[in-house]
Amino acid sequence: MTIVTTMVLCLLLIFSAAVLALDINIGDGDIRIRTGIEAPPPVEFAHPPELVPVPGRYVYFVPDIDFDLFFYQGHWFRPYRKHWFRSDNYSGPWEHVREAPSPLIDLPQDYRTIPPGYYRIPYGDLRNNWERWEREKYWDRRLEDRGNRERERERQDRDVSPERERDHPEDRDVQPERERNRY
Repeated sequence: MTIVTTMVLCLLLIFSAAVLALDINIGDGDIRIRTGIEAPPPVEFAHPPELVPVPGRYVYFVPDIDFDLFFYQGHWFRPYRKHWFRSDNYSGPWEHVREAPSPLIDLPQDYRTIPPGYYRIPYGDLRNNWERWEREKYWDRRLEDRGNRERERERQDRDVSPERERDHPEDRDVQPERERNRY
């Protein structure tokens, strides 16, 4: 083979690697070519993970780990090396997907902060209920109910009850008639 032919073949190989996402390792006289995009390593948990919902998205994330792991509409999603992967199980195996579902894109920066009214959900509960929760807008209603309860509590705190007037006369807005006539 001539040098020109060798160089052309090398350039074609490099171009093919870029286009087809091939991983080429040349070392110790061996040439190894791996096709595809490298999948993330398996995820290992001592117990099935707990998850927390991302407000308004019906996406759930696993807290307290150093990488992103999401549950959405019955599948697990994981970004890894600028690619998205999906699995039917939180531990893998992972398959590459061209695009992540839109609710996983542009998550709020503080999505890992657990907002009031939300809590950790055991995976078994999520697995058994996610479809109903999404269909019935469970988390939206839960937050709405929580807001209504807080507004009712605030209203009750503003209302003056007879017991409160008796026990705390300084809170009265209206002076008794005998005190008004004293002046």
